[in-house]
Amino acid sequence: MPTAKLFISLLCFSLLTLSVTARPYVLVLSQEDFKDEPPSDPDSSPEWDEFGDSDSYKSEEDLDPGSWRQIFEPTSTQPQPQPQSDTEALYYSVVTKLMTGDARLIEEGSGEIETAAESGYPTAQSVLGFLWGMGLLRERSKQKAFVYHHFASDGGNMQSKMALAYTYTRQDMFDKSVKLYAELAEVAVNGFLISKDSPVIEPIRLHNGAEDNKEALRKSKGEEDEDFQILEYQAQKGNAAAMYKVGLFYYFGLRGLRRDHSKALSWFLKAVEKGEPRSMELLGEIYARGSGVERNYTKAFEWLTLASKHHLYSAYNGIGYLYVKGYGVDSKNYTKAKEYFEKAAENDEVGGHYNLGVMFLRGIGVKRDVRLACKYFIVAANNGQPKAFYQLAKIFHLGVGMFY
Repeated sequence: MPTAKLFISLLCFSLLTLSVTARPYVLVLSQEDFKDEPPSDPDSSPEWDEFGDSDSYKSEEDLDPGSWRQIFEPTSTQPQPQPQSDTEALYYSVVTKLMTGDARLIEEGSGEIETAAESGYPTAQSVLGFLWGMGLLRERSKQKAFVYHHFASDGGNMQSKMALAYTYTRQDMFDKSVKLYAELAEVAVNGFLISKDSPVIEPIRLHNGAEDNKEALRKSKGEEDEDFQILEYQAQKGNAAAMYKVGLFYYFGLRGLRRDHSKALSWFLKAVEKGEPRSMELLGEIYARGSGVERNYTKAFEWLTLASKHHLYSAYNGIGYLYVKGYGVDSKNYTKAKEYFEKAAENDEVGGHYNLGVMFLRGIGVKRDVRLACKYFIVAANNGQPKAFYQLAKIFHLGVGMFY
């Protein structure tokens, strides 16, 4: 039982920094946008790119050093990053041992994590802080947990920043907690930008072995899942809706399937041939992101235009975005971009409201109006747009654009 408790606790800990987002066609703001004067070239910021151009600025490892992703989600298409030091190699060896479920290896890893932490490796310090705080493999000590999280946070570890922010909030030390939460939120938003894998929300229930939950376990079998096999069979027989759904499963990596952009692209193309319009928008996204294919903004524009003609209004955001950046079109055209964002907003597409907010906040093709931008962000936030919550939080925190 202690081993099972440790495994579940470490699994939850490892998932702290995973982020999700809604449809991808939204513009992004940086801290520069909240200064008195907007940037001279409002769309030149490396943070502002929903289709992954910021890959060259920050990698996932840069944003989340020591991530357990390479252990939980190994991929055959991308080489695994090699440890940059003996300490980092020791750290990943320890994590692997802690996740084995083998009592002897867990005990061995428990001692080795202290060696890695004492050498100053922030992620090892964070894990050790977590173990002290939970009382796992050692007597619980909030004081020692705080110390290790403090040093790990200073070293840039995101999990420890989260732990400290929560601790400060519980102690009513809100100035310190909001500073950390602001840093975490910015990293999360940047995480949306650097990934070519469009994230999606999929509720997952952890199975701890204490109950008979065969249905929950069955749904994580990926290609072995009976329901998926039936869906795939229907797709192979020419069912357009099934083709689209199979493409979604591979594109987003749903129900235990590994992401496979090549298979997703194949199924979306087959679905379009059968007259399934929803695949058009995703084909536009695939070509814009370069997910499994060579990036081609011209093709992205063509597919998004076709999708919009079938009343898929979120595609208007993609078209507007391409006009803002001048990708796949003759040149940048802020007037056309604004028109497409307005069409999206008029058809209750939340991204349209958010993108209009960005245009007015940054003064892109319009006179800068922070209050109007705020109103657009509020509409978007009230409809669940996650980046709108983030931008409003920054606005309210800095006290700009406030109105009553």
